[in-house]
Amino acid sequence: MTDPKRQRNQIRSLRRALSPGRQRAHARAAARNFHASPLFLKARHIALYLASDGELDPQIIARQALACGKKVYLPVLRPQNRRALWFAPYRPGQRLINNRFNIPEPDIRSHKPRRPWALDLILMPLVAFDLGGNRLGMGGGYYDRTFAYLRHRRVWKRPRLAGLAHELQRLDTLSANPWDIPMQAVITEQAYHPCGGRAGPTENAQATTRMS
Repeated sequence: MTDPKRQRNQIRSLRRALSPGRQRAHARAAARNFHASPLFLKARHIALYLASDGELDPQIIARQALACGKKVYLPVLRPQNRRALWFAPYRPGQRLINNRFNIPEPDIRSHKPRRPWALDLILMPLVAFDLGGNRLGMGGGYYDRTFAYLRHRRVWKRPRLAGLAHELQRLDTLSANPWDIPMQAVITEQAYHPCGGRAGPTENAQATTRMS
């Protein structure tokens, strides 16, 4: 079994090694794939993230969503439980404040946050993924704790969970933990990948769609 810490270090090094030009090209291609996907068409309230450490940048996706009349959100640390997340309204260029980890987030005193079940789609950062919908994150467990309420549900309508990543972050298989909530899709610069997540009804049975 591959050590998750070693996997994280290897893949983080690979994505950080991408040139700024390649990063921008991947972001544009992934945005095209996402814009043509059923996830984008059906969602009105979409959470994403601010990219760091070589992550695929979703800023183009944010601008596309806002231009189409959709609402966009960023994760914020929950005031009562700072090891889980809420999601606050966001627009590119908006003034943000640093949380206790020096990560910028909207100020919830002036931007009322939503709980995860009040969103249609949550686009998550990740370190690695497989086509079974398994996700290797940074190891903090924030998204796992945020979605813990979904563990005992066979299906749910929202939020749908999807990852954004560079194709180089794709692995053949990842070990799943009992607390993991599988993603329904992953979007990369090469494809919209339907996965094996449980939310339904889904598009998961479709073959991977190459759009770029």
